[in-house]
Amino acid sequence: MCEHEIIGDYYRGCKHFHGRYYSGEKTDCGSPTCKTSAAHVHPPTMGCRCPTVATERRRVQNMYQTKHPDCG
Repeated sequence: MCEHEIIGDYYRGCKHFHGRYYSGEKTDCGSPTCKTSAAHVHPPTMGCRCPTVATERRRVQNMYQTKHPDCG
């Protein structure tokens, strides 16, 4: 599984991470069956059924001591 960096805010009151945007930084897993990897084996014209499983590498931009508004 490749890791995609997401930048966002962390709310310490409820331990909630709110992702704001993806930075474009990616750690490639090198797996031929991973759809987001550079080592993916299928040509672009072929219909691919490989799973798109990407994990997030979270980077905190702002930290708040309160709860997230959705957590009340």
